[in-house]
Amino acid sequence: MSAMEIAQQAIDLILHQGLRETKARHSNVLKLEKTIPGKQNKHGAIAMYRSKAQMAKSWGTIYTSKEAVYDNYATSTHWTPNVFNYLTYTDASKHYVKGAKEQNLSQINTLVVDVDYRDVEERQAKFAEVWDTAMLDVQFMPTLILATQKGYHIYYVFDEPVFVRRHANGKLPAVRAAKAIAKSLKDFYAQKLPAVDVTCNSFGIFRVPRPDNIEYFEPKMTVDFQALMTWSINFANDQHQIKPQNTQRSFYARRAGRQIDQPWFQALINQTDIDQNVGYGRHNTIFTLALACYSSNVSQAQCFDILDEFNSNLNHPLATQHVQKVINDAYSGQFHAASREYVNALLETWVPDADRRVYLQRSQTTWYKYAKPRTERVNSHVNEWQADLMAYFNQRTSQDNNWFTRTSLRHISKELNICLGSLTKALKELIDQGLVYREKGHGRQATMFTTRSSLLQHAMALKQAQRLNYWLMVARFLDPTEQLLALQRFSLTSNPNTTEFEQLRLVDTG
Repeated sequence: MSAMEIAQQAIDLILHQGLRETKARHSNVLKLEKTIPGKQNKHGAIAMYRSKAQMAKSWGTIYTSKEAVYDNYATSTHWTPNVFNYLTYTDASKHYVKGAKEQNLSQINTLVVDVDYRDVEERQAKFAEVWDTAMLDVQFMPTLILATQKGYHIYYVFDEPVFVRRHANGKLPAVRAAKAIAKSLKDFYAQKLPAVDVTCNSFGIFRVPRPDNIEYFEPKMTVDFQALMTWSINFANDQHQIKPQNTQRSFYARRAGRQIDQPWFQALINQTDIDQNVGYGRHNTIFTLALACYSSNVSQAQCFDILDEFNSNLNHPLATQHVQKVINDAYSGQFHAASREYVNALLETWVPDADRRVYLQRSQTTWYKYAKPRTERVNSHVNEWQADLMAYFNQRTSQDNNWFTRTSLRHISKELNICLGSLTKALKELIDQGLVYREKGHGRQATMFTTRSSLLQHAMALKQAQRLNYWLMVARFLDPTEQLLALQRFSLTSNPNTTEFEQLRLVDTG
């Protein structure tokens, strides 16, 4: 299968049946949809963008059929992988897209984790770390990993689309559940990869699969929504993120004091070096401060005056129209107040020594203090021992240039400075989760350990070598020209970066 076919297969897998198969007009495909009994012909819409700059301005193109997407995806960089009921343009020239809001979702096809580094060099250097986290640490394997300009987009595609239905009370339970799952995924990744953007829109705009950006794709690795929801609930409970006994107290805390009067607001509003950053930059800071103003009953005009002055004091301020747009979004009524998780992340990113000296005031008598770093604690948590074990096994297998390593529990205990009791407990949980495999040695032979990541990497390496041997064997039976074409086909299959794209002269959006 060629690189172009792989990209189209990924697009088809993500979209499910959310769009029409063929264009309503000027289709080049024989239309058989109406003649197939039971064929679903859903009329949804997605948006695609030709560059990140155009995406930032909402300058895109609306597509309502897979055929149109296939015709134009090679010249696009971003898209909305989740399908909306409809999308429209705000201008007569049909440039600016409107309607990509969660209230307008038709079906949820995938959840995406955004990992964003500072530059291309750091992205390439960190790929092994991203790979190990995605393939090893998470209970569910991703379906697709795409390389972005400075990071990666990790796709978890559902085996069946989650259709969005509005209840009589106006709420969207499917969207609420999917947002909770997306938050758990991003929080889990953030524990392993600090570069994860935990603030990105769960149903927003992401990179579109193309032959030049697919780092990994396995169509059989789709995830079940209910199973992922169960994992999310368990993870949230483990992280003490779900505390019903504190719900009412938090509610009254929000009502008792205004957010703009709390110490964190003053700590952020006085910073001047906030710039573009990994997930927590100027946009997120201004949006969080604007939400605090909104929840504190500050008028939108007064909020603009406050944040315009804040933006002007920045060493690298945003354009005024961007500030106004962020404030408009904060005052749209879709959000109630600034999120504690976002505030924590912003403080930790921009306020000096935030983890030790900055407190988040939740009410007049209740305070939140950051947890101490592991280096300042006497005891470690089980999940931290597990992370040490995973890193240890992966490093050993890499050094041994094999898919397994032989060692003993006593040796591991000495190497990692973990007592045998804690080591046994952490290792048992990893084995129960299917993340580590162990085979006890016979006689004096040491126990063999391996990880799911090591097994996958070894299998992929064997597959690549077998593919190369296959094409070399085929090339012996071909003339020189055909040999070159065969090897070129292999290079396209194994290295998508060699593929070049032709710009389409005419965009047919279907």
